[in-house]
Amino acid sequence: MAKGNFRRNGLVFATALTCIAALVAGLVLAIVAEREAVTLKKGPKTYKTVTTGQWSDAQYPRIHSSCDSTDVDYITKAFADTHDVTSYAKEQLSHKNSVDSEVYKRWFGDGKLYEVLGVVEGLANISKTNLLLRCDDADGLCAKNPNYYAGYHREADMFETVICDYFYEARVPLTSMCTKGNITQYGPTKYAGIDLLHRYFHISSISQNEFIGEFTDDLDETLDLAEHNSTFAVRNVDNYLYFLADVWGNKVKSGGCFDN
Repeated sequence: MAKGNFRRNGLVFATALTCIAALVAGLVLAIVAEREAVTLKKGPKTYKTVTTGQWSDAQYPRIHSSCDSTDVDYITKAFADTHDVTSYAKEQLSHKNSVDSEVYKRWFGDGKLYEVLGVVEGLANISKTNLLLRCDDADGLCAKNPNYYAGYHREADMFETVICDYFYEARVPLTSMCTKGNITQYGPTKYAGIDLLHRYFHISSISQNEFIGEFTDDLDETLDLAEHNSTFAVRNVDNYLYFLADVWGNKVKSGGCFDN
């Protein structure tokens, strides 16, 4: 009897240990899942699209807690647009004779394909996890420049960018491309995803200490740079922003909507 009781007690003890282990494992998995959900909210790492495939290592900034759920939703959709427009540009650049296309020549002249392709790929894949997007107007510049500032790069912290309320009013998704007006009228930063790419270039780790810089102030100067100084066209922020918008416009509409 004693021996039988010992076996039964041992079985009960083993069963109890198994249950406890399963409970602990469940709690650990729940904690990990919760942490991953929080990380995703701060900045999703990849997006998939049917038409353009997926960047294997696409990187996105973190989103500050000052951004409410509406802000986060709009910004993450803009992240998706940055992914789509850079993915599609990469696809077009990889086609045979892409350097002879009207769009390529308009923005880069006889600039080297590998330089352009490298910058576009870097925009998507270079790490941006040190970049923080915040919505609290930390330096008060949104309030000082209403209906003008969509955002600003903070001088007090080189890795922080403030998104102003005007961003949500003045910027539109890529789905609006070519539906009202053209790129010449509104400029590429009218589109939220391309506007974010512009803001990325203000970060030294992305611009590579201004290897990619702002060498022009308006559209005419940007076009002139491509025609007469392609060495700098492939290093100029606006040439890339206009190129990305122009390429996407040609995807949306035959002949695009650069100036028609």
